[in-house]
Amino acid sequence: MPASDAHAQPPRSPSGYLSSEPAGSRETGFALAAVLVSTALFGVAVWFARTPLAPFPAFIPIYVTALVICDLITAVLLVGKFRVLRSVALLVLAGGYFFTAAATTAYALIFPGLFAPAGLLGSGPQTSSALYMFWHTGFPLAVMAYAQCKAGPLRWPALARIERAPPWVGIVSMVVAVVGGVGLFTMFATSGQALLPVFLEGHRTTGVGKVFLVGIWLLSLGALVRLWLGKPHTVLDMWLHVVMCVWLFDIALAAVLNTGRYDLGWYVGRIYGLLAAGFLLIVLLSENARHYARLVQVSAELRSANDSLWQVSMKDGLTLLANRRSFDAHLAEQLAVAARQRRPLALVLADVDHFKGYNDAYGHQAGDDCLQAVAGALAACCQRPSDMAARYGGEEFALVLPDTDQQGALHIARAAQQAVSDLCIAHPGGSTGACVSISSGVAISQPGDGKDAQALIGEADKALYQAKNSGRNQVVMGAALG
Repeated sequence: MPASDAHAQPPRSPSGYLSSEPAGSRETGFALAAVLVSTALFGVAVWFARTPLAPFPAFIPIYVTALVICDLITAVLLVGKFRVLRSVALLVLAGGYFFTAAATTAYALIFPGLFAPAGLLGSGPQTSSALYMFWHTGFPLAVMAYAQCKAGPLRWPALARIERAPPWVGIVSMVVAVVGGVGLFTMFATSGQALLPVFLEGHRTTGVGKVFLVGIWLLSLGALVRLWLGKPHTVLDMWLHVVMCVWLFDIALAAVLNTGRYDLGWYVGRIYGLLAAGFLLIVLLSENARHYARLVQVSAELRSANDSLWQVSMKDGLTLLANRRSFDAHLAEQLAVAARQRRPLALVLADVDHFKGYNDAYGHQAGDDCLQAVAGALAACCQRPSDMAARYGGEEFALVLPDTDQQGALHIARAAQQAVSDLCIAHPGGSTGACVSISSGVAISQPGDGKDAQALIGEADKALYQAKNSGRNQVVMGAALG
């Protein structure tokens, strides 16, 4: 990143992002519907939460794998938004999801019977429960911190510095803090397992465990309330409300209202946990898809606009013929093709006779009309796709005629002269008759003569000068072939 970008003030609240777009009635309605459906299912499940079911040990690896993947992808998407918007609130929320992924990974490593009969890392019977509570405490705290950061100016000096620093500083700081925190607690829960209370006896939650779990549930409820009070709500906020509601149902069914592992509440609560992990991920992926579709549309519009601008930049605004820039490019290109294929190329320079007198007599508007009519007559003489009629400058025009020899060039030049004469544009003050006429000079590039564009133009210009000096309204072939 350039040094100048490191301290540049990032743009604030660009439109089109869920984290800055105000929640409308449509988004609020969808979020409310999701909460109502989740609440209805919770109301049914709560009556059967203590119903024992058969232990299914494979459920845990399936559950934690899906959870880690969902949370990691969500964290990456939020980090990507932080890099664009430079909002520390988004970085904090990304840290919350990365924390759940890291804590879930540690939970899987020490879960009894998953990788080892008693779990890896020297875990004890209460280690997995301690990590579960640590994991379910950290996320609501991250949501509270997100709501606080979003509410107004940052009061924490460390976060304020991160907001002003390059994005990678904040991302690395977040990753180090999360990995360090999860690692330290995992070490404590394994090495210091003798200091842990008894949360679980067999598969049943103890009274102490219930007290801790109720406290975690209340903390999560507090996070939901803090998020709700942080108005105005964005679209991201609305779906985060849904996540926290489902999170509350997860803890209630899987830890508070049930009896222990492998009962119905435990299974349904874990499913609610997957839903909590997936809701925001689906919304963020949908936003990315919407932005990609918009990017494709904008790219197509830009291509069309660029094509239009290119066409405008290569056309003369008055006559709509090719302008001087387009003429120069086309002549150079066709000369190269003619040299490669060893074919002739003809250039005709034409000038409207006594045009200054015409302008003085009839005015500039009539002069413009005259040039447009002459341009139309000249363009009609270009029959092949590679032929070009261009406005060379002022009242002077050019015809580029690839694969045309001396005889063909003279024929086309005289046809153009006649086409202008047939327009019968009155010009009584001219020396060539009662109507507007043109004088033309022709130059030919033959295979092997080595003429470049400037040489060919110079030869045609000399022939044109000779035609004007010889009485006008005539065609003169370049001296090289005369």
